[in-house]
Amino acid sequence: MVFFATILQTDVFAVRHLKNKNEMKGSILFLVTFFLFSCAQHNKKTIADNSSIEKILQALLQKGEYFKLKKVLQENQLTLSADKLQFYQAFTESAFNQYSKSISLSESLIKKSDSSIQDSARVNLLLLLRDNYFKTYQYRKAAETGQDILANYKAILGDRLHDIENSLIIHEGLKDIPPQQIGLKKISLKWKRNRLGLIEIPVKTTTSTLGIVFDTRAHISTVTQSFAKKLGLRILDVSFEESSAVTGIKFKSGLGVADSLYLGDMLIQHVVFQVLPDEQLYFPSINYTLDGILGFQVITQLNEVQIYRGGDFIISPITTPNNLNNLAFDGSTTLISVIQGSDTISFHFDTGATGSEFYSNYFDRYKSEIIKNGKPDTVETGGVGGSVKTLDYILPVVNLKIGEKKIELKDVAVHTTPTFKGQRYNGNIGQDVIRQFDEMILNFNSMYLLFK
Repeated sequence: MVFFATILQTDVFAVRHLKNKNEMKGSILFLVTFFLFSCAQHNKKTIADNSSIEKILQALLQKGEYFKLKKVLQENQLTLSADKLQFYQAFTESAFNQYSKSISLSESLIKKSDSSIQDSARVNLLLLLRDNYFKTYQYRKAAETGQDILANYKAILGDRLHDIENSLIIHEGLKDIPPQQIGLKKISLKWKRNRLGLIEIPVKTTTSTLGIVFDTRAHISTVTQSFAKKLGLRILDVSFEESSAVTGIKFKSGLGVADSLYLGDMLIQHVVFQVLPDEQLYFPSINYTLDGILGFQVITQLNEVQIYRGGDFIISPITTPNNLNNLAFDGSTTLISVIQGSDTISFHFDTGATGSEFYSNYFDRYKSEIIKNGKPDTVETGGVGGSVKTLDYILPVVNLKIGEKKIELKDVAVHTTPTFKGQRYNGNIGQDVIRQFDEMILNFNSMYLLFK
């Protein structure tokens, strides 16, 4: 608008020197018409730009590209309507561990009767709110939100219906369980690798000390039925159907609660566990059962975790700020921002995986290069509930960066087809990356992963 005002001022100065009044009137009329036309064109361009920006934001949200979503949203927040800005902010605040802010934004937008948010977007917002309630141990509110979704939006849920109904069983089963509480303090533990090569830390009950896997990708802490007895879990009258992400095999699962559990002398109360049949965590190739997994809801309450190659595992309530900001959450799993060449791409970060895995999304992104440099092969991929064979390309070497640290992976298997429902990232970073460094810091306040 400054540009058009300058033209108007310049031409008005020229008009003062016109001798003919009719010419003056005609000139002023022309300038006013030109000014109004220019304003209309500017408004049309603004609307078009806003529409384009919103399409970009929608695409990034759909793909779970939270690092890019946050950046684009910050750059364009002045051009979006208040409702649209609030909508996308609710998702980015949640992704970067600001649950209270996300809940506040979601609740106020959902309550607006004149909101411009469509039903499909409103369902996504309600699902976000439900998950935030669950991650902040507000189980009754999570159940009530799930009931609201099924009562009012069932017709548009599509293939999400079963998962939402299943989650409701879990949330209703937990509605009378108090919020998890942790007496956070600085403690130092010793970790070891189990037979799968995963990081195992000691947890204590009032009667025994047992090893449990530290797993950043586990949505919920998980144990076998046998291990649940050793931990003295209070088993709830809840049963729901689960399926292996890898094989799709379905099985029944339950819930249990540890009223008290210790990491060192740090007390954690009201810890929720998923309880699986022993055979679901059995690995027949090595005749080994993975007894227990410490998952998202405990790990993310620890503020900062320092893991050293030599076996030290330190939990610190006083955290060290860092502007890396390369960690995010997608629901109850952890994401890491990874640099490859000139690209910045998102992976799951999974301390519960022995090796890294590259999904078909990565194959689609770099298809011509992978076909040129890779060798086709059939690879068996395993997980909780079994394994499956996939057609992959084996790359002799892949070079990545996390923060400022260079990573080299050899003989990398890249899947050519999706390996599980809802797959939308480039892969899964596992223990083969972690093993390359002497120290790893996971900080859930400033949301960063730092290797040293």
